[in-house]
Amino acid sequence: MKKYFLIGLCLLGLQATANEAAESLKARLNNLHSYQAEFSQRVTDGQGETVQQGQGRLQLQQPNKLRWELYAPDNNILIADGQTVWHLDPFVEQAIAIDQQSAVQNNPLILLAEPDSHHWQDFEVSRLNGRYQITAKSDSSQIASLILTFDADKLVALTMLDRQQQTSELTFSQIQQNPDLSPALFEFSLPQGYELDDQRQVQTGSLNH
Repeated sequence: MKKYFLIGLCLLGLQATANEAAESLKARLNNLHSYQAEFSQRVTDGQGETVQQGQGRLQLQQPNKLRWELYAPDNNILIADGQTVWHLDPFVEQAIAIDQQSAVQNNPLILLAEPDSHHWQDFEVSRLNGRYQITAKSDSSQIASLILTFDADKLVALTMLDRQQQTSELTFSQIQQNPDLSPALFEFSLPQGYELDDQRQVQTGSLNH
């Protein structure tokens, strides 16, 4: 009985500090005006077996802009330009366009570039030392939770758990916080010969060819 009482106290404590954790994380992200880092990625299944490893680069620019590029084993690029999220798959020569506001619901990674977004209310935030866990309140979100790990004020790692119980662990290196990034990094132009799958609910403008 005592054990369950202590567990109950811990849960009450988590509820009391949830808002503090969210505000603490948003304060860190508000100070992260821009970010660039190389990453190594390891994807494991529900049994902890490695199913994929890769390398890539993450870049973000406040407000609302993010670029994610996977070099290996397959080249993939994701660009959030503030209105639209573009997913470019060179292997099949296809680009997918999704309204950015809708995309945040399925990919809380975009919240890194949106610390003041109203979408934060769709997620719960908890904190343990330098680790913040962002958990989707809705079961429809493709990403169940996102864990950000900081060393002092530096973002050094990121872990994502999806609804299929696959875990993607990213470890960052060559980290630059608040560098000057070219606006062109967050602009999208449909490559010649590529097919566009436009899934935006509201058209955000014409493509640049």
